[in-house]
Amino acid sequence: MKISPPLVIASGPAGRGEYLPFLDPRYIGAYTLKTVTYSPKAGNPPPRMRASEFYVINRIGLENPGIHGFVEEIKSGVYDELFSKFKVIVSLGGDELSEYEKVAQIMKEFSGRFVALEFNFSCPNVKSGGLSVISDKERWKAALRNIRRTLKGEFLLAKIGIEGIFVEEAAMVLKEEGWDGVVLLNSVRGYHKDPDGTVIAGGLSGPIMKPISLRAVYEVRKKVSGIYIIGCGGVYTYEDALEYFEAGADAVCIGSALFKDPNIANEIGRKLSKGGIV
Repeated sequence: MKISPPLVIASGPAGRGEYLPFLDPRYIGAYTLKTVTYSPKAGNPPPRMRASEFYVINRIGLENPGIHGFVEEIKSGVYDELFSKFKVIVSLGGDELSEYEKVAQIMKEFSGRFVALEFNFSCPNVKSGGLSVISDKERWKAALRNIRRTLKGEFLLAKIGIEGIFVEEAAMVLKEEGWDGVVLLNSVRGYHKDPDGTVIAGGLSGPIMKPISLRAVYEVRKKVSGIYIIGCGGVYTYEDALEYFEAGADAVCIGSALFKDPNIANEIGRKLSKGGIV
């Protein structure tokens, strides 16, 4: 996958293209759409998000129209403007591994529209799917193999977390099954309690994630050669991005920083271009 600058808009915060008006295509390497699952999901009831200076916790729950609804949106031109301005990555998921395979079959017809296909094996905000799908390692390997056979020649990314499997072990499995890259990391499970007693148990992201994600990138790069790594977690500044490249990332994602300032992606991308990292 060739993107320049090596800056990707992360799947969750990217939504279904809502940040399109704020982004300059010259400074964004790729835009990842919010994860689409086999069946539609209404998401979790509110409250869905809490933020502090150092972290964001969300429990949105993969709200999406389902793969058939998504295909109809593609056909009807909902994403035409996005496709015309950016390289687009589609993020895909399911409640069980068989649904990941079904989603791959359905997306085969449209895969040429995307620079890469990301399969989300690590969402912490759903009762089924997400983290649970890699608990059976052999079944996961078989699913990876089947998806690779279905999507021959496409650039396949797996979005993984640190719960359920060591990232370097997961990356080695992915490489063995012919996958091209990993997105490190998805959010991890976090907890927040409001003064009134309201509890938000969801995915932890933001600046607090950077040391954890950097370690994941470092371990995978050190132990698994020839795999494409997108570093994700706590990228709020140009200097944050540089740390990921120094740890071994090929590209970086910007996610929760968009909530604070949608223009930060352009600023980081512009500096990456001028800094010679292309």
